[in-house]
Amino acid sequence: MFSLAQNPGRTAIVNHKEFLFFSGYAYLGMNHSADFLQLLQKGMEIYGATFPSSRISNTSLELYAETEQILSDLVQLSNTVLLPSGFTAGKASVDIIEKDNTVFQGPFCHPAIRIGSNSNLSFSDWAKETVSTINNNSYPTPPVILSDSLNQLTAEVYDFTFLNQIDQKIICIIDDSHGIGLIGNNGAGISSSLPRNENIEYILTYSLSKALNIQAGAVSCSNKSTADKIRSTSWYTAVTPPSPAMLYAFCNAGPIYQNQLAQLRQQKKALQDLLGKRQDAKFHKDLPVFIFPEDLDEDYFSTKDIIISSFAYPVSTGKKINRAVLNALHTYKDIQALIDELPKN
Repeated sequence: MFSLAQNPGRTAIVNHKEFLFFSGYAYLGMNHSADFLQLLQKGMEIYGATFPSSRISNTSLELYAETEQILSDLVQLSNTVLLPSGFTAGKASVDIIEKDNTVFQGPFCHPAIRIGSNSNLSFSDWAKETVSTINNNSYPTPPVILSDSLNQLTAEVYDFTFLNQIDQKIICIIDDSHGIGLIGNNGAGISSSLPRNENIEYILTYSLSKALNIQAGAVSCSNKSTADKIRSTSWYTAVTPPSPAMLYAFCNAGPIYQNQLAQLRQQKKALQDLLGKRQDAKFHKDLPVFIFPEDLDEDYFSTKDIIISSFAYPVSTGKKINRAVLNALHTYKDIQALIDELPKN
């Protein structure tokens, strides 16, 4: 366990000592972007830190609707609802599932959208089973499919083309917290690769705090009526909305996000090329996450003045998952330093 003295970027300070930092979820490094921080400061000057009013009040801030439209355009869905956090967004999404909806829950669902236990199958086996079960049965209301878009702990991006094989009307709820801003066309997340069939209703829920560095969450829906249902829940009506200063920064930071994303993708490709076909590193071409074996843990790297992500999840008593997480602030020199400290093949 490392106690950090400040918000880390490409490095972190621990006990007055500097370490290379390959952990956390600040994928685009926005928390250290001078241009982004300037926008945040300007947002504070215009709006202050908070807007202490319910979204259903008779006084509304037009910035919220503007942000929702930008997100809808990004993911190409008709309507978006802003919420205080990704966890709140996930809970609001599953809260509208009807009691008579049959739910097919994937092997990796974040607690925000989890209902009961996750499937014990692999994603591909679960997908095949789900298609077969739905196509061979009839349902009074549309079946609901629940899944995360990817698994950042195992460096997997899930393939949702199996949805093309389903003939009935379905509702698909996907948590894209680690995809939005990071993967897909211009950072559109998993939405870029989703089948767009008339029988599929999409509800995408996500945190804006990972890649985009905004303390907020959102739910984007293909049907406005579904978005309106979410707006009627207490997850929306009884909470303080996200900081308008941060949303101002988000709405005006499009070019900054794209520049940071381009840098991250360039450095990610460099690290993947350097790792090559090493047997002690697993990664996905679209993710800045690199999985190391059990012996290459935080203790190993800390002796090299490097901090990686190393903890057990979802049960703290389980086996540690060792990952190097790249962000847009890292330089080629940083990447080479990480490679140099790996055991020789």
